[in-house]
Amino acid sequence: MVAFLWDAGQTAPRLHIRSRTAAGWGSWLSVTTLHDVADAGSVEKSGLAGTDVTWIGRADGVQIRVQGRRPAGLTLVLLYPERRPGDTSVGSSGTGLLEPRARQSAALGAARPRLIGRRAWGADESLRDTDPAYIHTIKQVHVHHTVNSNSYAREDVPALLRGMYAYHTKSLGWSDIGYNFLVDRFGRCWVGRAGGAGRLVRGSHTLGFNAESTGISAIGNYDTQRPSSAMLGAIAAIAAWKVAPFERDPVGSIRVESEGSDKFARGQDVALPVIDGHRDTNDTACPGRYLYEALPEVRRRRQELVAAGTPAPIIVVEEAASVTGEPRVGNTLSASPGRFTPSDVSVTYQWLRAGQPIVGASVQSYPVTPQDVGAVLSCLVTLNRAGLSPVVQTPSATGPTIAAPTLRVIASNNQKGIAKIRVKLAGPPGAPVVPTGVVAVTLGKRTTKFALLDGVVVAKFGGRRRLRAGTYAVGVVYAGDDIFTEATRNTTLRIA
Repeated sequence: MVAFLWDAGQTAPRLHIRSRTAAGWGSWLSVTTLHDVADAGSVEKSGLAGTDVTWIGRADGVQIRVQGRRPAGLTLVLLYPERRPGDTSVGSSGTGLLEPRARQSAALGAARPRLIGRRAWGADESLRDTDPAYIHTIKQVHVHHTVNSNSYAREDVPALLRGMYAYHTKSLGWSDIGYNFLVDRFGRCWVGRAGGAGRLVRGSHTLGFNAESTGISAIGNYDTQRPSSAMLGAIAAIAAWKVAPFERDPVGSIRVESEGSDKFARGQDVALPVIDGHRDTNDTACPGRYLYEALPEVRRRRQELVAAGTPAPIIVVEEAASVTGEPRVGNTLSASPGRFTPSDVSVTYQWLRAGQPIVGASVQSYPVTPQDVGAVLSCLVTLNRAGLSPVVQTPSATGPTIAAPTLRVIASNNQKGIAKIRVKLAGPPGAPVVPTGVVAVTLGKRTTKFALLDGVVVAKFGGRRRLRAGTYAVGVVYAGDDIFTEATRNTTLRIA
């Protein structure tokens, strides 16, 4: 992910970037100027302007093209939102992760959507430098898009959020991520700005119109691709939940006063849709052509949700399920169901090896076996309660299952001053893989490294220069690989 910064108050340049991957240099991409900004006079106003974040994939080089006058302080920002082991289980199908304050303060009048909380996506709370600010009402929902990747996988989303959060706080100098909520193409709802999802937290997303609104950003670029039906449903669900208590007309307009944007002067009274696109308030293409065209559908769905009335009860997960213990043969892993409400929920467990069920492994703990070597172990944790939809989570161990190898050394000579050291490494009985990598073989004071082939090395010493008679120390050191741990073995060899 890349972005650009420059000193505020200058004309924004036209910026293009292309990246180099294993396939070579890609096409030039236009980098859009960021309009999701803090209001003038806000404590979050940093004196910097910038661009939206652009996803360039796994690149090892970039080229930049600047058109127009180069602004002072122009800086390239490189972000590497690395995927973490737990990202694969965050927001699993049916999961709802609500911060406790959000659950306690949730407004009535429309169903509360399942929200994946900040702790679940890995927000580093030390990046926030001020307490959340609160507003007194919500008149509008402003819809945005993040203008980055459209091809992300489910497990990529937490890393994308961490990248945007780092850019907003560490680069732009904001107190937090700007958006109140974000939605992904799979229809999942994510808590953005801290302060309590059910409270009226002031965002930093729509210049001049943050004082009486909430901001929802769709992850992706919807100038180039149509939003999924699941995404539109997620936007409508959040909008219904947040705005219904104030009895706003979901398909109508409302009068609001601008605090000053690049489209409406400070103090100007403006009639705007209750659910609008960012372009309605600022000089920007956001939320993209296709998402903007879909806003009438969002308003219709939101109206249906509000008309439905009382929220349907759901199982709310406040702390995600997890797997603890080192995945090593001989150890025992344990699955925790996390925290949830209501408390009288039944929990079932099914352990998985490389995503496939393990026969007979349906209790909370699991003893790691040789058959697991090299595979990632996970646990299907299902929460059930009569009358409610089940919640399914699949937390994983920290990495592939490891094991200590067995190391055998056979040293021999052919009575002609030539020594042969045969080394064989294997996993524990039943392991489906063999050790790989390099072994160092020492005979006396001579050490040579050899690559394993099917777990075997045959080292020879004394070819051209025959070994003198005597007793030699033989040492073998295996440094290990991603699956097998290191091992050593010492013996002696008599040369006659």
